[in-house]
Amino acid sequence: MGLFDFLRKKNNDKAPSVTSRPEALFDIISGALVDGELPESFSLPTKDDSRLHFADGAEDGICIYHMGRSANTDETKKEMGGAVTAASSGDFSKADQLFDKLGTHARALYSIDDIQAYILQNREKLNPTNCLRYAIHAITTSSCKETVKYGLCILELFNTDEKPDVKNIIRTIGLCDEFTLFSVFIMRAWKNGNEEILNLAKKVHGWGRVHAVERIEAVTDEIKRWLLIDGVHNNVLPAYSAMDCWTKSGAYEILKGNPTKEEFAGIRDIIDGLLDEGPVTGISQFDDGDDIIISFLKHAKNMCDCIEDYKVVRSIRIHYDDDKDANPEIASLCKEILFSDI
Repeated sequence: MGLFDFLRKKNNDKAPSVTSRPEALFDIISGALVDGELPESFSLPTKDDSRLHFADGAEDGICIYHMGRSANTDETKKEMGGAVTAASSGDFSKADQLFDKLGTHARALYSIDDIQAYILQNREKLNPTNCLRYAIHAITTSSCKETVKYGLCILELFNTDEKPDVKNIIRTIGLCDEFTLFSVFIMRAWKNGNEEILNLAKKVHGWGRVHAVERIEAVTDEIKRWLLIDGVHNNVLPAYSAMDCWTKSGAYEILKGNPTKEEFAGIRDIIDGLLDEGPVTGISQFDDGDDIIISFLKHAKNMCDCIEDYKVVRSIRIHYDDDKDANPEIASLCKEILFSDI
């Protein structure tokens, strides 16, 4: 049961008022789908095409991985409350204006807790039916990214697992990297939430995949397998997902056994991501990092048969070349593999 299920339905619901708006982002996304996912060239429209702009989902991704969270001011929280109150009253046009304005200085990513806390603390005063209607309205009709996200934040408070039409809306909006994270938050509450997140992760290839991989629970062999083989394959940086894929897929146990060629390739790509510690920490987090690398290299002696394999062995050699504390067996194995035919 969702957090909002217990709210009593008001009898004084009134028809929401709405004014015309530019083309909805939801419609743009829906209209761009090809075989159930967005093409690689897709990006949401920007207000100024003459300037460089972030890829879909990049601003939130950078905030999560590289910036500290900033607290909303009391004034911002007051604005937030006013927007929610307008939505609750059925004045969707006013709520749109207030959320659009709010989104210019308060990112939904940093406001999830605040807006949900406000709604729960004021549940006796708010109309849950109109709040639900507004959330769906914002998601499906807004041309403002942050307003769509605020709609998703509100919708997370409701039990949507038994609402097929609403679930399809979440599945669709989540196909855009800008909104994948917020869709995943909602999907986690569904009975088969992890399977839903997996299906979504397979269809997004940028920041959306990074967020989905971080938040999925590897509760099935199918999920573990996908994380092992494809989890780090995103068009941002594999490093962002390498640690999650390594720990959730059970990669080390597979490496200790007799991995297939496909499994070896998946482990290779994960290790390559772990070696890239520019954006996030990776291999250095493991107390047994040297043992992991040695185990991989021992398999690589017999399994290297393509340029990608040798590139990762070379990356290992470079990574450990100046590490005086590294196990010397690493350098020895790298040399043996890279120069075996010379």
